[in-house]
Amino acid sequence: MTIIAARDLRNHTSDVLRRVSDGERITVAVRGRPSVELAPVRQARPEFFSRSELAELVLSFQSDPGLTHDLSVLAGETTDDLGPLT
Repeated sequence: MTIIAARDLRNHTSDVLRRVSDGERITVAVRGRPSVELAPVRQARPEFFSRSELAELVLSFQSDPGLTHDLSVLAGETTDDLGPLT
C-alpha cells in the first residue's frame, strides 16, 4: 500500500486519481498519520449472469470443505433434541 502526504494529493491530484483508477490503493497521511484511503470503485455487479458465470461465482465462494464434517460431528443428525428456543 502506498502512503502519500496530503500536500502531494493536493499538488498531484490528477496523477493520484489516475493511479487509483488503475487499481492502486493509496493512503493519504495528514501530519504524518494515515487519515484516508483512496481505492478504486468496485464495478457494479451485472443484473444477470450466464450459467457458467453463476457456477464460477458460486464455486469461488464455497465454505471450507471441512465445515460440513465439523457441523455434522457437532450437531449430529438432528437438532430436535435441543428443544424450543424460548
